Amino acid sequence: MERGRPLATASNRTQKKRDHVSALQKRDLREKLEREIKNVIAKPSNERTKEESKLLDAHEEKVSSLLKQMEKSLHRKRLLEEKAEEKEDSRQEIDDAVAVVMKLLREDAGLQFVLHTGAGISTSAKIPDFRGKNGVWTKQRKGESVSMPKFENTKPTKAHMACKALYDAKVLTKIVTQNVDGLHQRAGVPEDAIAELHGSVYKERCSSCERIYTRDFDVTSTKPSHGKNRHRTGRTCEVDKCDGYLKDTIVQFGESLDEETLEKAREWSREAKMSVVVGSSLRVPPASTLPRMAKKHCVVVNLQWTSQDAKATLKLHAKADDILVKMCKHLGLKIPEYDPLTESVGRKVKERGEIFACEVKETAWNEKGMAMRDIDEKLKEATTGMDSGVGKTNARILFGEADGGKKLSKTAREALIRDEKRLKEEREGKVNATKTTTRKRKSKSLTMKPRSKMPCFPRPG
Repeated sequence: MERGRPLATASNRTQKKRDHVSALQKRDLREKLEREIKNVIAKPSNERTKEESKLLDAHEEKVSSLLKQMEKSLHRKRLLEEKAEEKEDSRQEIDDAVAVVMKLLREDAGLQFVLHTGAGISTSAKIPDFRGKNGVWTKQRKGESVSMPKFENTKPTKAHMACKALYDAKVLTKIVTQNVDGLHQRAGVPEDAIAELHGSVYKERCSSCERIYTRDFDVTSTKPSHGKNRHRTGRTCEVDKCDGYLKDTIVQFGESLDEETLEKAREWSREAKMSVVVGSSLRVPPASTLPRMAKKHCVVVNLQWTSQDAKATLKLHAKADDILVKMCKHLGLKIPEYDPLTESVGRKVKERGEIFACEVKETAWNEKGMAMRDIDEKLKEATTGMDSGVGKTNARILFGEADGGKKLSKTAREALIRDEKRLKEEREGKVNATKTTTRKRKSKSLTMKPRSKMPCFPRPG
């Protein structure tokens, strides 16, 4: 009996293999038949041959099933297109909606609210969002590259400065943001009034003593690795007798949020009588669950559909700048102008003689007297980081390829950068007649492919 067991096991394995092969063959035949039927269905009835008509008649149930599947697929596609479509209410509708928001704020919320912000509040600073018309994922699905300025070369928008005015007037009590750009702090809102759910590009934490360092530069721009140790910034802790290495605070796909920050955001959201959401599609939990924790009202401001539209007290299809500025006007608040000399990041930009990304289309000449075309070239360098050591691209053109956060491969990134360099050289007339080829470096392992570098990117709003 003992000797017979191996034979029985081998026989079972052989049978399983046969069953598996048979199942694959059946699947291939079924898929081939479905393709043939779909091709016939796509043709007008007067263009079908006799054989094609007989094929449909012989598989009436399959034809009916495929037609239902195709109808459902088209319906889903239409719904997705409707959700992705950006709508903007008329000026009168926006004015009326803001009046309603202010009425709710005064009568039910004690003239105080908590603000929840996403990528949409920073788009006028030339930082792309994810799902918008010119968003990162939207363009990448179309095969287009996405330009991303250095975070240091962006400045607070009108919406950010309006937040500062509302906070100073004690109308805006707290800000819960999914952004990593640090523009709320640069606008003048104090650190203890902001919960950055997905981290900040200006902060790094010691792996040993947990001390947080706030910098005046993007800590992710010079990271030595994008693989297993992708959070290391290459710097070490400055505390005596602490040998810890510093890590960025960015929360990437599949990673958990900082528990202390999340709990703080939850507490603020529960205590608020009214929450206002600006520039977020509210698709990514747990950030998407926070606004509806408010005791009385939740107001959503976004150009696209959001997951909380049906549950919100009011939904406004409008830009962040328009709504927050109008709220300040209703309260008679003066919105301050952004002064880069009042904060270290902006001061460094001015000291280097650089311009902010949003200023490119506002003036034909910068303070150094460069023409518009030169500014475009400089901005492109700042965007791609090809020629800049300080702003070495954090590969922010590579946030993710689709809604699932799939990243581009190292080969794709290198090809994109080579293509951008070639186009730049063609514009400058420096293309060499001879083409240079680079040999691919072979993997040291015979079985494993070399690990591709993963770009650093924030989670979406």
